[in-house]
Amino acid sequence: MHGLIKENIQLNRKVLSELSMHEPYSFKALVDISRHAFPGNKTAVSPKKEGLAILV
Repeated sequence: MHGLIKENIQLNRKVLSELSMHEPYSFKALVDISRHAFPGNKTAVSPKKEGLAILV
């Protein structure tokens, strides 16, 4: 939550839980944004763009 607030993304916990159930890829994107909000976070992995390669 703190990473999302730091990135000025204002979603409450209910919306996040609905996203996690119904839109897992969108939720994963928000998790990645939240992780990248802190420059010292060593566990953050850069998002991969594999989905576009499959569609092309």
